[in-house]
Amino acid sequence: MNKKAFVVLLCGVATLFFLSFKSNSPVQEPWKAPDSADTIKSPFPFTPQVIREGEKLYNTLCVSCHGNTGLGDGQPGRYKIPPANFHSKQVTDQKDGALFWKLTNGKGNMPGYGLAFDEEKRWQLIAYIRQFAKQDLNLTVSKPVLPLKNYRFDKNFSTRYFPLPTKVSNVYSSEEQLFMVDTVVKNLVRPWSMVFMPDNSVLIAERSGKLLKVKDGKVQANPIGGNVPTSLRDVKLHPNFEKNRIIYLSYFIEPTTPGTGYTALMRGKLIGDKLVEEKMIYKAGPFKRNGDWFGSKIEFDDKGFLYFTVGIHSDRMNSQKLDAPDGKTMRLHEDGSIPKDNPFVNTPGALPEIYTYGNRMHQGFRKDPKTGRLFFVEFGELAGDELNILKRGANYGWPLVTFSLEYNGSIISESPYREGMEPPIHHYAIAPSDLDFVYGTRYPAWDGNIFIGGLATKKLYRVVMKDDKFVHDEAMLHNLGRIRDVKYGPDQFLYVMTEDTGILVRLVPLSKI
Repeated sequence: MNKKAFVVLLCGVATLFFLSFKSNSPVQEPWKAPDSADTIKSPFPFTPQVIREGEKLYNTLCVSCHGNTGLGDGQPGRYKIPPANFHSKQVTDQKDGALFWKLTNGKGNMPGYGLAFDEEKRWQLIAYIRQFAKQDLNLTVSKPVLPLKNYRFDKNFSTRYFPLPTKVSNVYSSEEQLFMVDTVVKNLVRPWSMVFMPDNSVLIAERSGKLLKVKDGKVQANPIGGNVPTSLRDVKLHPNFEKNRIIYLSYFIEPTTPGTGYTALMRGKLIGDKLVEEKMIYKAGPFKRNGDWFGSKIEFDDKGFLYFTVGIHSDRMNSQKLDAPDGKTMRLHEDGSIPKDNPFVNTPGALPEIYTYGNRMHQGFRKDPKTGRLFFVEFGELAGDELNILKRGANYGWPLVTFSLEYNGSIISESPYREGMEPPIHHYAIAPSDLDFVYGTRYPAWDGNIFIGGLATKKLYRVVMKDDKFVHDEAMLHNLGRIRDVKYGPDQFLYVMTEDTGILVRLVPLSKI
């Protein structure tokens, strides 16, 4: 065997080894329980109640890595050996006792839950894993409600941004609303945010640094020119964009050496298809680590103040320190200068731009167009994701109070509440992205609801609130993809954009004939 053939063979064997958790090949999985584990039996029957309790635990502990359907795709690219695919033959052929032993002891990136959870909870997890491993994986974005001829959309609908569909397809029935999932843009590459333009186009920011212009449903061949930064995050128009052409971009400056990373805010003018007069108006850092999972969002309030979120990207307790930018919401003037009435301007040692602190990672930020208040969602650690209202000078508690657990399952805070710290409206285990509000008669049953994108769960969440209190939520669009952005457009259609599958869809309301 020559040297080249040997290298090819070696690479092939290594690939099979690392893919064995996700493959149906006969290659033995890298992690094997001892033979004695096969004799371990559950003292708890796998009843529907036990399975339901296991589902709650799975959605708190496991979904961010193993994925909503157990395919091991919760955080793509994070692990050399992907998390176990619970549908694979290598896993389904194992005895319950072997899985229980692994869950108890852990290995590598997989934490052991032997100390964190009692025996009953561990068996509840096994019961749920066994139950959904039997599910059909040929899942679609939405299972069509048939026959399609029984549904229609209003022929009087109009929109300036994307051509309306000519016929009904892909009908979805939610709790309160029938709608069609209409794909309007495809083949995006890790898109992060979008904004509707007054010239009837849409701008989409991709993480690579491309700012794409979409007109009449077609992506313009050449991205926006000028000094558009790489590692893009958010894109936002100035409230008076039609007059001043000012646009804002948030991005991450990746560290060239440890301790040289920054999250930054740029503004410039969009003249034609080119960004000009670019200027960085704020920079937070330095941070040691890269920014692959680091988010930052931009929003304006009704008075024209600019808000910019900075996640925690270093020691947790920096979120509680007013002399550090980590885990804060910043309040600025539109040019990046600092308002004199900010809450900590006169606090010795505090960064004067800070408006709130005790945050972990803001991934969604939106003004309620009816009340003018600012809402945000943020990542927890293991679960503990939060929906919050932005309040002047508030401490949101991270890491002193949280519903999150450590990634090994242990407790971070003894109580999720503490006097003087702002509790969330609601907490989740979904890895949230962005959010938006739906108002009006286009979706009559959704008027006043909040919609939040789920990254790990690959779902869209409809949230019903009353008097600032959580009432109910509903998960929709199962398996659409990692939902990165949610926008209620000026045309009163709800749009959802995915990071991994690279599509932008519109939800078109339907009625029965």
